[in-house]
Amino acid sequence: MKIKELGKSKLQDNLRQVLPELEVKDIQANVKIGDARADFLFTGRIKGKEYIFICEAKSLGSPSHILPAIAQLKRMEKYKKGYPIILGPYISQRSAEICRQNEVGFMDLQGNVYLSFSDVLIDRRVKERNHVEKREIVEIFSPKATRIIRVLLENVNRERWLISELSQESEVSLGYASEVLNALVNQGYMEKQKRKGFQLKDGAGLLDRWASVYSFSQNKIVNLYTLEKDFAILFKRINDVSGLLKLKCGLTLLSAASIVAPYIARFSDIYLYVQGDIEMWREKLDLREVEVGANFHLITPYDEGVFYGLRKVKRSPIIGNIQLYLDLIKYPARGKEQAEYLRKQLIRF
Repeated sequence: MKIKELGKSKLQDNLRQVLPELEVKDIQANVKIGDARADFLFTGRIKGKEYIFICEAKSLGSPSHILPAIAQLKRMEKYKKGYPIILGPYISQRSAEICRQNEVGFMDLQGNVYLSFSDVLIDRRVKERNHVEKREIVEIFSPKATRIIRVLLENVNRERWLISELSQESEVSLGYASEVLNALVNQGYMEKQKRKGFQLKDGAGLLDRWASVYSFSQNKIVNLYTLEKDFAILFKRINDVSGLLKLKCGLTLLSAASIVAPYIARFSDIYLYVQGDIEMWREKLDLREVEVGANFHLITPYDEGVFYGLRKVKRSPIIGNIQLYLDLIKYPARGKEQAEYLRKQLIRF
């Protein structure tokens, strides 16, 4: 059954279950408001206060369907000064984020609810059940796709990207760049402009979502030991070896943060992304194999895109801010604090 066919009685029953103290009256369907039409319009009373509710019903709850509904509700809200609500069979997690960001409520037939007006706040999320949604998220954050996301987030203030430019910058094919961009548009992170090109619309949301699914353990890590205790000498040696081998490398986690955005006072371990043969790096940096007590960790990245945004700070190679944030946010040794400081000071979105 389509959501619009559920009718007034079903809407009233759902509202009664979600908010029993809400006295619903005068539900109207297909009401003209300004230059648009609301699927449902009703008034309700809570604790002696009366409110107007404007509802838009959607048969699909994906971001590409929710965003136009939000725009329409906002237009009608100007005329009626009511609280906007989206109704649907299932509101995806990303769509729920978009609704909250735009101060729009939602209710679906699975039990997901968000209502926030006056002194009322209901925010209920049932277990995700949409396998299509989960597959889309996996595809967006696959190793190859993250090359594109990384480029977008490292250049967050850029107003427009052509597919050809993004393809070249992220070192993926035109077809693949187009596919990922369209997926990001469907998820509400990107916007396709009237002129040719795409613009990042929600960099903060995209970074948050990536961080939620990212795992540092997907990299290959070799745990070793260095006798050198002076970090300044050690960082210089790393830089020199990189130049000698003509291979990329980049410090990450607290050893990198201590240089670009120092917040955590002490750290003991060095984590270094390296390109090429691990054994060659081990020999050149004079690192020892140990069973316990490792303090130097060589990392083969899950994808070469990890090196995008690599820079030298105080003559030390440091991984890009986005990758550094991803690595830190779930790192147990106060990594979240350092990640949040890095984001506030350098990433700034």
